[in-house]
Amino acid sequence: MEKLYLGIGRADITPPIGGQLYGYAPNVFSNAVEDRLNVSALYFCQGDVRALMISATVCLMNTALTRRIRGMLAEKTGICAENILLHATHTHSGPNTAGSYGWGDIDTEYCESIFVPAILTAAAEATAAPVPVTVGAAEGESLVGINRRELTGRNTVTLGQNPWGPMDKRMTVISFRDAEGKCMANIIHYGCHGTAAGRNREISRDWSGLMCDTLCRESGAVTVFFNGPEGDVGPRITNGKTVGEDVSIVGSDRGDIRYVRQLGQIAARDAVRIWREIWDYHPVRLRAGSCRLPIPLKAKMPEETARELLKKYEGKTTNLHGQIRRHLEMVIAAHTAGEPDAETRDVELSVLGLGNLVFAGVPYETFSEIGLRTDRMVKGARVLSLSNTNGSEGYYVTEDSLCRGGYEVEMFRYGEVQPFVDDADFALAKGSAEEIRRLLEDVK
Repeated sequence: MEKLYLGIGRADITPPIGGQLYGYAPNVFSNAVEDRLNVSALYFCQGDVRALMISATVCLMNTALTRRIRGMLAEKTGICAENILLHATHTHSGPNTAGSYGWGDIDTEYCESIFVPAILTAAAEATAAPVPVTVGAAEGESLVGINRRELTGRNTVTLGQNPWGPMDKRMTVISFRDAEGKCMANIIHYGCHGTAAGRNREISRDWSGLMCDTLCRESGAVTVFFNGPEGDVGPRITNGKTVGEDVSIVGSDRGDIRYVRQLGQIAARDAVRIWREIWDYHPVRLRAGSCRLPIPLKAKMPEETARELLKKYEGKTTNLHGQIRRHLEMVIAAHTAGEPDAETRDVELSVLGLGNLVFAGVPYETFSEIGLRTDRMVKGARVLSLSNTNGSEGYYVTEDSLCRGGYEVEMFRYGEVQPFVDDADFALAKGSAEEIRRLLEDVK
């Protein structure tokens, strides 16, 4: 087996104070820096296979923007765009790099002057001088996250804590050593929202930032976080919620950065404990690529139904209600234009395999069960599913969640003109597993 080479690059992406913090509402602006944001690039090379994994500590990345950045990276590095995974860690205390309707316009000035140049800089640094490495991994249980679809006494779903709801408790740490046994880099994989700070005013990587910094000091190596299926999982905060709040403050603007420090310490202890359990470092085979999975669609809503429902949402412009109004207007416009219904819509699946460890990313906030099912369908491998990779297309929910509704379900239903079918979760898990099995067969 040829040697696996690894290159590492990192750049600062902290925005100026005063910009929008993306994730809650368009009118939340920063007034301090709790911890600085960064983008980390991991370059992998083995024989003629070359790939980039890039993690940016922002909430989401606009799909068109990620396509443009991947094209720029391909041009500058010679790595094909299909082998580039551009991932957002999903902190809600970072700049607006998504630009979704109802949550504020994308911060174009920040993206062009800081964000995009920093990604290119980190990638250039990573590809400049890679070194041969071996790979070790371990996993353990972490209770940093909890299912956030809390059932109320009125049989509705709210954003809270649901201790019996699905979640993947596994935290995986992957570590890379050079020929002298020195730790070169670490990857932490875990699925959980970055909302511990709540609707705060401090720029922050949220709980995962303190975790990465702690393992970096412990190991002496750059540590990078890749967020798993976090669509229905939030931070397990001691206030009984999954969003940090200072209840002594009246009104909606009462985020509390102290929950980041509290939960980050717990995550850090878990990550260090798991890292210390890695004992076997060995050569692995590298594989990378992407494909498009055709997911079946429902027919669009009848025009009469859309027009009637629109009356309820007239004038709504922010968050979920604004999203629903925009969806209904899009449906009506599609009917007016005579647009026929499509049968499927493609979901891009981006895959990077390190031996039997396989990262599989999609541009959605996927529910945890989808990652668990995909992992179980692929025998002989550990599938590390990633949310928010190479774009941002909304929530991707499970079939059983549709009957109860809730925020994520409504976002799923009222995104595109034609929503996915009810069992789209199975279609995604099955399609992903088939592609990953094909990739592993190539390894053999």
